[in-house]
Amino acid sequence: MHLILDFGNTYQKCAVFDKEKMVSLEKFEDICKNDIIGFVKKHPKLSSCIISSVINTPIDIIEFLKKEFKYTELGANTAIPIKNKYSTPETLGKDRLAAAVAINSLANDENTLSIDIGTAIKFDFVSKHGEYLGGSISPGLFLRFKALHTFTAKLPLVGYNNLHELIGDNTESSILSGVMNGAIAEINTFIELYKSKYSNLKIFITGGESIYFENHLKSDIFAVSNLVLIGLNEILRFNETKF
Repeated sequence: MHLILDFGNTYQKCAVFDKEKMVSLEKFEDICKNDIIGFVKKHPKLSSCIISSVINTPIDIIEFLKKEFKYTELGANTAIPIKNKYSTPETLGKDRLAAAVAINSLANDENTLSIDIGTAIKFDFVSKHGEYLGGSISPGLFLRFKALHTFTAKLPLVGYNNLHELIGDNTESSILSGVMNGAIAEINTFIELYKSKYSNLKIFITGGESIYFENHLKSDIFAVSNLVLIGLNEILRFNETKF
């Protein structure tokens, strides 16, 4: 049984995997040691853990994890079950790396593409040879809406809406059309560019804002929630032999 911890800026996720299957998941907005202790008590068979964090993790959490479990912290030098061909691995986001590991594990020697739609829209590609080559990053929906509002004098801040038309007949619906249809067109175009270059491409979509895109993309796509957690579990399994 594995304890998988993914600490992001908005949420900190705690998950339990039994081999390849996730059996429990909880999310926190400002996690503390007592939250970890309470979660762990529900799962007495846990033996090892991995943490991926983009926040300043409280030191008492780290000390607790190191004391209670076989401990792995994801970093640029952590062993992974794919070849990392990124030219600056020390700058690569941990979530992108974990997602790359996940899609490689979910495919059978195929070219794979992860589309993670959250604060940013991130594409990450792994070749059929198990090589992570990189991808792209662009602003997510909220950042696009916020930029139009923040850097102009009169444009309002518009929220997400899946009921967008091609032609907006007022300022709000025009912004909605531009942001939503623009992002959909961007993703569809990127997919076609990847497909023109790489055959037998298997595509996965994930992320909190992916629900706004699943019915608007032209290609066959596998929607997988918690792709980063799946990848972290695969990395932990790969490192277990080194404990």
